[in-house]
Amino acid sequence: MNFGFGQSHAKAHLLGEHSVVYGYPAIIAPLLSLNCKAEVISSDQTLIETDNFSGTMYQLNYRFSGIYSLLTELLKFFQQPDLSFKLHIKSNVPSKKGLGSSAAYSVAITKAFFDFFDYQYSDEEVYNFSQIAENKNHGKSSGGDTYAVMADGPIFFDSSKDATILKLDTEAYIVIADSGTAGLTSQAVKLVADNYHRDPKKYGSYFKEMGAIAESGREEIIAGDLVDFGDLMTRNQKLLAQLGVSTPYLERLIKIAIKNGALGAKLTGGGLGGSIVALASDKETANQIKSALSQSGATGSWISKI
Repeated sequence: MNFGFGQSHAKAHLLGEHSVVYGYPAIIAPLLSLNCKAEVISSDQTLIETDNFSGTMYQLNYRFSGIYSLLTELLKFFQQPDLSFKLHIKSNVPSKKGLGSSAAYSVAITKAFFDFFDYQYSDEEVYNFSQIAENKNHGKSSGGDTYAVMADGPIFFDSSKDATILKLDTEAYIVIADSGTAGLTSQAVKLVADNYHRDPKKYGSYFKEMGAIAESGREEIIAGDLVDFGDLMTRNQKLLAQLGVSTPYLERLIKIAIKNGALGAKLTGGGLGGSIVALASDKETANQIKSALSQSGATGSWISKI
């Protein structure tokens, strides 16, 4: 019986979401404690099982078309379009929270099939296949999420679609808090695109400023200047609000995080709901921020070292 295994993890945008779709850089951190695992085994019938779906590949097409497209292309690549298999996916990456759940699924599935066929793959091949699902899910994906859910450290994702691991000398932590409302990535991407096409000069200036913030952020975080990096996160949030993807409740959680010691805070992911990310200089402060956010209604929260 053939068996294949693949694993990935969550991510949090620290700087540059939305503007990254328009060719500007972003800084994205992996969340290694939130992971996604996929297993493929040979079977006499095809069955896909996840935490919220159990059915055939063709039933999958109606609810999770991105994964369906990915599986179709993987089977075509291995010249096994009629292969029968069981795909089991177990993930603790929250969906629709701006934490890269769809990218995590895509990467884990791709790695599992490569392992199933004993294929010696490169990261670039995992990226290219995973982007099939990401582009189907979001309409237009920058690719940053896909690289981040594969990386073991924060990445600087630049306009040439290249990801560079940032080597940091810091004891800083990030706190991620779930607002309890679903993030609406595809709707947020469409909203921003519509606004940009309506007024390219105005919204183009927002993207340009976000890109400059991400460039500055790379230097600040490598140098260990957490205060300035936190300020950049908060500046980035103001621009995201001007893009129209923040919400009053996200803004409230951000203010609570800063009031309780965060050096900076912002929404993370597409917005219109989802999660926020806050920067803390040490573990004690991170715990304080996490506690305050939980008491203020955040339905889930996590601490991760960067």
